[in-house]
Amino acid sequence: MTAHPRAVPALVAAAFVLLHVFGYPATRFSNDSYRYAREAYEFLGDSPHTATRKAVAAYCEDTAKLVHRNRMLDQLKFRGPGREAQYAAACEKKYAGGLAPTDPRYERIFHTRPAYPLIAAPFVALLGAKPGLTLVALAFTTLAGYLVYLLLRALRAPPPAAVLGQVLYYVTPLASWGGRPLTEGPALALMTALLLASVWLLQRRVLPGAALFTGAFALGLAVKYSSFLLVAPFLAAAACASLLFVRRTRHRGTHVLAGLSAGGTLAAPALGKALDLPGITDSLQDTFTLHWTRPEIADPWRALARLDHDYWWQWFQKEALAPMLLLLLAVGAWGVWRRSVPVALCVIAMGLTGVATTVAHPLAIELDRLYVPVWLIPVIGVPLALDRLWRPAPEGGSTASPGPAGSTSARRPPAAPPVAPSGGRSRGRPGGSGGR
Repeated sequence: MTAHPRAVPALVAAAFVLLHVFGYPATRFSNDSYRYAREAYEFLGDSPHTATRKAVAAYCEDTAKLVHRNRMLDQLKFRGPGREAQYAAACEKKYAGGLAPTDPRYERIFHTRPAYPLIAAPFVALLGAKPGLTLVALAFTTLAGYLVYLLLRALRAPPPAAVLGQVLYYVTPLASWGGRPLTEGPALALMTALLLASVWLLQRRVLPGAALFTGAFALGLAVKYSSFLLVAPFLAAAACASLLFVRRTRHRGTHVLAGLSAGGTLAAPALGKALDLPGITDSLQDTFTLHWTRPEIADPWRALARLDHDYWWQWFQKEALAPMLLLLLAVGAWGVWRRSVPVALCVIAMGLTGVATTVAHPLAIELDRLYVPVWLIPVIGVPLALDRLWRPAPEGGSTASPGPAGSTSARRPPAAPPVAPSGGRSRGRPGGSGGR
């Protein structure tokens, strides 16, 4: 990356957007998307009845296009006349009262996520339901890739490795889910922002780190309360582990990270209780009653344990046939661990929120949507692993210096010392003052 290196991340982001514009017809306006569209129309001032009608129309129009796409690939029907208009009309008539399920307990789940439809409302008014919601999700996803670039540069990864992290974000399920008209795009971007804030705090950049952490977490609760309810305790555990086991991180920044995470751990459930938001029991009943279309079960926790046993046993069997994700997770965890143990703890903790979400909702039909945050581990760690493996050794062989947490770092030739990250206080030590 020699010519105009600062322009490369922008070019990568532009290429990503163009690919998603091309692939836009293949995205699905799902049942969840319908509910976000309905809320967006209500934020624009429409009555509930009018908002429902518009959202249903958007859903039926997109479903008719999906039927058309499927017909084009049918070896018996692709030459026949299309009936998409009739399908859309029948769909709107069928769901005139709204898409099922319509149980108020299910509707409450989406009322806990007002930020996404609120942000998207102006674009929905201008472009329509699906384009408006998709534009906002895509914008957040594009931003998230750039945040990965900034995070890797803060960890002193060279520009090519940082750009690789941005590219990896754009080519993994983080982007395929993030670019759909769902909350995944904003939620994953805010999780990435929390990781960048954590890195800044570990590098003693207290004010910008604390501001970014607070803003991202507060917005995250409004985007997807259930996900960020898990994020805070996982990051708190990572910060406390750093304070206990990594001596060099016992400074103000890490204490602020631990305090903010612990505060979020206490504030999120308190907010949920004050606003009467759905809790874990409601979530379990939603799972085992098919969104309250069937009677509630007496012991959802026992049912969850049995379903988790079946789900994860089969999941590992399928992964064993093509263990690409498991390999990338191992390489990514190793790469970020060797660069900085405290940062690795935060990144792994964030990834584990996806595993915890899947444990609470072991639904095979959701595929990788629920555990998609685990991809943050390889996206951040693989470029660091490759940088470590491919870094040229000085003449006369490579040397290694022990790190604070027992790790080692290959030394660069004295003539080409690493550049300190912006805002850091470290001088020529990989990983900055965040330690390893």
